Amino acid sequence: MRIVDRYLLRNFLMPLLYCVALFLILFIIVDAFNNLDEYLKHGVSLKIVLSYYFYKIPSLLVQVVPVSGLVATLYALGNFNRHNELIALKASGISDLQILTPYLFTGLLISFSIFLLSEKVIPSSTLTSTAIMEGLILKGKENLDERAIKNVALHGKENRMIYAREIELKNKTLHDVVVLEDNHHKRLQSKLIAKKAHYEHGRWTFYEVMRYELTPRGDMLGEPVFSPTLTLFLSEKPEDFIKESAEVEYMSSKELRSHINNLKNAGQKMIRRLKVDLHSKIAFSFVTLVVILIGAPLAVQTKRASAMVGIGTSLVIIFCYYAMNSFCLALGKGGYLSPPLAAWFSNLFFASLGIYLIRKSS
Repeated sequence: MRIVDRYLLRNFLMPLLYCVALFLILFIIVDAFNNLDEYLKHGVSLKIVLSYYFYKIPSLLVQVVPVSGLVATLYALGNFNRHNELIALKASGISDLQILTPYLFTGLLISFSIFLLSEKVIPSSTLTSTAIMEGLILKGKENLDERAIKNVALHGKENRMIYAREIELKNKTLHDVVVLEDNHHKRLQSKLIAKKAHYEHGRWTFYEVMRYELTPRGDMLGEPVFSPTLTLFLSEKPEDFIKESAEVEYMSSKELRSHINNLKNAGQKMIRRLKVDLHSKIAFSFVTLVVILIGAPLAVQTKRASAMVGIGTSLVIIFCYYAMNSFCLALGKGGYLSPPLAAWFSNLFFASLGIYLIRKSS
């Protein structure tokens, strides 16, 4: 790496770290004050509160890093401009593209890091932070394993749909269970109702079971069959309910893709919305690169920009990006744009604009 590249990066990385730390601290302070009444009402210990925010940090990083990267880029290059260092670099034969290359390469590395964070860390950390808030803080439970999820539904394999009023994670038990099975023509053929179901050694044991066989028209065929207990070897496991009950933004793209495949018999509207979320999850990881790509040439072209101008420019760029992205995602979920185009359009638009600005300044 050239000496000038190290110099440019050093003046970029320090503001980046400061901005990330500042935005994280501000969020935690604001959120802590918003939930202060809950913490005091339930007598939550400081250790539990700190653990809640610790597990929440990965998901916050995905939100604050793009803004921090843009602010740091505009600040660093604006600072060089104010001290005429960019003029000196250009006078020595270094082009704008060569000046911006370290920032763009760093933005690419940050984007891939965010993608890996979203895939490997955020799903489990968000599930844990949610468990801490709902279980330890709001309900005063002493152990995360006692957490129960209300109103779960799973689109299982073999044309099967399973509903339950509640699932106990520790005991692997479903309460008030309804199992619906369709035939190959997607018509309901049987219905099972049970008081509870327990999973152990790869099989489900249902208790107080009432089973109905149905005609293609949905009418009951014969008399319902009651069984005190019924053992079924279903492919669905308790952890499948946990994954499917989680919010889409808390799943990895691999889990979300598997979730969509399990919904192949569901309505096209639901599948289309989930596909938009899937592509958006991947596209959003590269926002840092996109905003640096458009912010960096603006900072180079701006003469003697102040820090406030850089911050103001950052806010305008981020606002325009999020406004366009939200609009495109809405069009995608409404069926007016294909899911990949809806998720990637804002990235492609702003990246193209950034490349145009770089070429124009060179």
